[in-house]
Formats: sequence, structure tokens, C-alpha cells
Amino acid sequence: MPPFEPTLPDPSVARLLGDAAVWADVPDGLRERTLAAAGDTPPTRRGRSRPAGRAWRRPALAAAAAVVLVAGVVAAGARPWAGTRPDGVEVALAGTVDAPGAAATAVLRDEPAGVSVRLDVDGLPPAPAGTFYELWLVGPAGKVSAGTFHQRGPQEIELWLGIEPDGYDALTVTRQPVAGGTTAPGVVVLRGELSP
Repeated sequence: MPPFEPTLPDPSVARLLGDAAVWADVPDGLRERTLAAAGDTPPTRRGRSRPAGRAWRRPALAAAAAVVLVAGVVAAGARPWAGTRPDGVEVALAGTVDAPGAAATAVLRDEPAGVSVRLDVDGLPPAPAGTFYELWLVGPAGKVSAGTFHQRGPQEIELWLGIEPDGYDALTVTRQPVAGGTTAPGVVVLRGELSP
């Protein structure tokens, strides 16, 4: 029985990798490095012998990396909230009747550990004794907490979402009673709509 010999994808993969749309949202230089790695060794045909050793691994790994990269670009395009800005997507929150002078900006950014939310709040007083503030992702299926804070002094607040915002409509900040915790209804003090 002839020895197993892996083969590389057909030239259509090279054409796909050459398409500028595939590389629209990737870091600088990644396209050149991937194309250079994929082009090091020409593809072989089944049945042709190759020298023994590891010569086939580098092109095969480069082709696999290209497939993963294309899948990642397609997945990023399927998340409209993620946008194309490397510093994240900005959401403006306005004060409600319970905090008319308040405003905030939230920046959502996709990270390996989840979605980070950098919250910059202005005009919201410190949480009164016995209360705290909580940031929520709100949608038809309900709401998900991104964390709690007190707002004692001007500072940027860093919070985290364990889920992606797909299917959610808004970000809200509520004032929660310590006695009831996050299960209490709370009072909405800030709200901002997520772009569709």
C-alpha cells in the first residue's frame, strides 16, 4: 500500500485568499504573511511522491490557517454590533427622568475572555447609601448583567459581558437596592440603544 500523502487545497483557495474583501478587517501585514506562507511550496497531486520528512507540514498548516482566518472574518461580519473599528463600538447612553443630568458612553469590544465594556459616566451622582449601579444588556429575551459599580468619583469603569450582544436592543444602567441585589427591579437611570 502506498504511503499516505496529504494534499493541499486546489488553486481556488489561492484565488479566495487573493480577494481584497477577505482581508478588509484584519491587522496590518497579516495578509502578506499568510500569502507568503501559503505560497512557499506548490501544491502536489495525489500519487506523486514527495521526499520523506516534514516538508508537507508548513504549506498544510498555512492552508489551515487561511481557512481559520476566512472563517473568522466571516464570523466578524455576522456580528453587526462589532463594527470595524479596532477600538470597539461606541454606544451613547442618556439620563432618564430619574437622572436627567446624567450621560454616559459605553465602548463594547470583542475580547478573548468575552465582551469588554468601558463605561465613561458623566453627571451621575455616587450611588446613595444602600444602593449600587448595575449595567445591563436588554432585549426581547430579557436582560443580562455586565456588572456593578458605585460611581464614587470621576473614573472610567471597566465591566464585562459573558455573552455577545446579538439579539439585544439596548444598554441600561439601573440603581439597585443592596437589600434586593440584582434580582430587584431597580430604577433605570441611563439608557442607550444598540445599533441594529
